[in-house]
Amino acid sequence: MAIQPYTGPFGRPELLHLLRRTLFGVSPADLDHFQGMSLNQVVNELLTFSTNVPPPIKAYTAPDGNNQPDPTLVDPDVPFGSTWVNTPSDPQAPIDPRGARIQSLAAWQMGLFVGQERNLREKMTLFWSNHMPTQAGAVFMPEGLYSLNQLLRDACLGNFRQLMYDVTLEPAMLIYLNGYLNIATAPDENYARELMELFTLGQGSGYTESDVQAAAQVLTGWTVQTTSGGQPIVPQTIFLPFLHAITDKQFSPFFNNTVIQGQTGINGGANELNALLDMIFAKEEVSLFICREIYRWFVHGEISAAAETDVIQPLAELFRNNAGAPDQMRIVMQALLTSDHFFTADLRGCMIKSPADLIVGTLRMFNVPMPDATQFEAQYRVWMDVYYLIAYCGQEIGNPPNVAGWPAYYQFPQYDDIWVDTATFPARNFSLQGIVYTGFSTPANLYQPQSQNLELKVDLVAFCEQLSNPGDPNQLLIDMVELYYGAPISQAVRDQLKTSILLLGQSQDYYWTFAYATYVADPNTQDMTAQLVPTILLWLTVDMLGAAETHIH
Repeated sequence: MAIQPYTGPFGRPELLHLLRRTLFGVSPADLDHFQGMSLNQVVNELLTFSTNVPPPIKAYTAPDGNNQPDPTLVDPDVPFGSTWVNTPSDPQAPIDPRGARIQSLAAWQMGLFVGQERNLREKMTLFWSNHMPTQAGAVFMPEGLYSLNQLLRDACLGNFRQLMYDVTLEPAMLIYLNGYLNIATAPDENYARELMELFTLGQGSGYTESDVQAAAQVLTGWTVQTTSGGQPIVPQTIFLPFLHAITDKQFSPFFNNTVIQGQTGINGGANELNALLDMIFAKEEVSLFICREIYRWFVHGEISAAAETDVIQPLAELFRNNAGAPDQMRIVMQALLTSDHFFTADLRGCMIKSPADLIVGTLRMFNVPMPDATQFEAQYRVWMDVYYLIAYCGQEIGNPPNVAGWPAYYQFPQYDDIWVDTATFPARNFSLQGIVYTGFSTPANLYQPQSQNLELKVDLVAFCEQLSNPGDPNQLLIDMVELYYGAPISQAVRDQLKTSILLLGQSQDYYWTFAYATYVADPNTQDMTAQLVPTILLWLTVDMLGAAETHIH
């Protein structure tokens, strides 16, 4: 049974819904870019992209004896402004560079979020980072963390089984789930358990404790090499046959009593890993489990009985039918994003935005200025501020709370409701106010002169100039509601916003129309009401962003 394609109207509301779920926020420029395209054209563009992005760089320093920043005092083998990803970090150096590199990696990812192209790459990469997570603080291996992140980006719309093979052998994952400690004489079941429970089959799918134990035996012998000849090297995965369990591995009736024969030699580990994945992926549960995970991320946390029948099962069948396709996940995502179910009215504006969606989406919507590439020290400083804002709201990118990822995507029955509580709701509002009121700035004591003393603020007049008719207070509010809110508001509320804020208590629309036109024509105008236009827009935006509708999409 095929998933039912969407055949209804594809206008501005449908485009907004699609972009909100696939991008971080929607800007006026995004809407203009896709305006007039068909659903298939938009989805094809969202699913077509390059994954070749510049790697993170050294934009960090250490203080010298006079408390002045000096890039040569930390990570001296990496020139300031160059990438560190291919240079091994030396934990024995006078200043261990790993912490600075991990911060660089975090800032770099925020830069990719804020500057995202109009495609699914960053959202899909974050999906996989949640589905098969590591914690940067626990791994503490920046080169390995970057390698895993780049793998997820490269393979985000690729073949799931191949991705699962590659993730299994990534140094960061081997460290995080103790794969590097898994040896024949002392098997470690950590990764084997999560492989089945969280990554492929799902809890309660039918595998047994003995299956976990047998899988752990299959996975013995892999480790991470970080030095060679006593010198640090970029971490790499190696297989040590003498640490591998060469006995046959017996699995339960759930896996049809499969026996994976123990193998010796340098290829023994890879051969047994492939046999293990072939056995797991032969189960229909894999396709159902991954399609449910995708649904909860992009559509809704709760999967109704109708959604299971009409969406999950057809998607899972499509997943299985394309088991060997190199673009397997692209095929699945295309079917989901063009499905009739995806555009159901009840599923629009039904999810609470994650902190990343809220913060990055706001920055993108307002086109908040960012330092340019010549100001790379300032770039990384501001991107790190974005990281801290998202973490303050409850989502520390790169450090999910545990190996299951963020509870909003698995914790029944709350799901995305978990993003908002008595602590995070004020934090979310304070963060939005900070973005609009103060923006970002850089200190005077940075190493790069061109990165010092920058002020990066929202220009609400420039934002409004992108809207259809900002001089008409009624149309201005219609356009703002469309962009700011994930759900409509009543005419009464719009009228109240217009009268109390835009018109400063007056009753005639021309008070705003005249003031706005006067200010735009001459920002240095002496007209006292026109001088208030930026302030009025600030009051209006802060008031509107404080509403609950801001937090849904």
